[in-house]
Amino acid sequence: MKTGIEGLIRENILALEPYTCARQEFSGTDATLLDANESPYDTGFNRYPDPFQRELKRAVARVKGLDESRLVLGNGSDELIDMLVRVTCEPGRDNMIVFSPSYAMYGVCGRVNGVETRVLDLDEGFEPRWDALLDNADEHTRLIFLCSPNNPTGNRWSLERTRELAGRFNGWLVVDEAYMDFAEEGASAVSLLADCPRVVVLQTLSKAWGMAGLRVGICIADPALVAYLNRVKPPYNIGSLTQRAAIEALADEDTFHARVRQIVGERERLFRAFSRMAIFSAVYPSEANFILVQCAHHESLRGYLAANGIIIRGRHIPPLLAGGLRVSVGTPGENDRLLTLLEQWKRP
Repeated sequence: MKTGIEGLIRENILALEPYTCARQEFSGTDATLLDANESPYDTGFNRYPDPFQRELKRAVARVKGLDESRLVLGNGSDELIDMLVRVTCEPGRDNMIVFSPSYAMYGVCGRVNGVETRVLDLDEGFEPRWDALLDNADEHTRLIFLCSPNNPTGNRWSLERTRELAGRFNGWLVVDEAYMDFAEEGASAVSLLADCPRVVVLQTLSKAWGMAGLRVGICIADPALVAYLNRVKPPYNIGSLTQRAAIEALADEDTFHARVRQIVGERERLFRAFSRMAIFSAVYPSEANFILVQCAHHESLRGYLAANGIIIRGRHIPPLLAGGLRVSVGTPGENDRLLTLLEQWKRP
């Protein structure tokens, strides 16, 4: 019986011979490339992208203060979520735990891969019921997905309780930090990795870095797990143009920090304004780039805003979240227009 990390990897993945390309055998920089059936005529994109994303990983590692051996990059975090399920969960035998309300793609990926997905309701403070959480796990529970700050509630989950859970759970604890750039500094679960090798952290360039259209997800994990994830990763999952654009954006940290500060400032302005409006039965504090509200006439309000050119997300997720609406933080001008329309809305 395998123990340690190998005991939490599917047998077929342990035995899998990964796809390799001939360029892995060449370490130089000046070569005639006749190996990959590409066009020899330079269009700027006639060659396949670097399957290892070496330059992009160096840029990510520099910005995040990480070692490159801990990184796997995906075509968005959704690809990484799917890879984690496929590498660790045996279909028809293993199970995973997710929460509600939270990001729905965890459960979608589990069900697509034929893995039992156990959905637990959050408590009234929109946190997991930490003390009873593992009562819902068994010897075949391979993954627990935590989203912090949580989507759509916007609250950050306790890092200390996450550490305690990692010490008690024998599977993989995946902490999705897509919105962590908007939260309090020093709150990332990346700090747990040195002592907790079964903690996996997901981050992204889609939100605070403003690159949603590029689709660059970041998985930060123990190098041993990284090696298994790379066995199943498609070799060219991130295109050349995406890699170039992401590297360029990561070099401009001043703009990144300035925009994060402005979004956080606008988030607090919207929170104060929403809290004064009688149309909302609840307005929740947020450490993300959105605010969750509740409204008895949520469908009517969403339709009114859409008719006036503003799209928000309906998050009616009983039993905890009745009439929920998730409002992303826009530019100051967009937020001004939103507030004006909300003031003018006549409830049915």
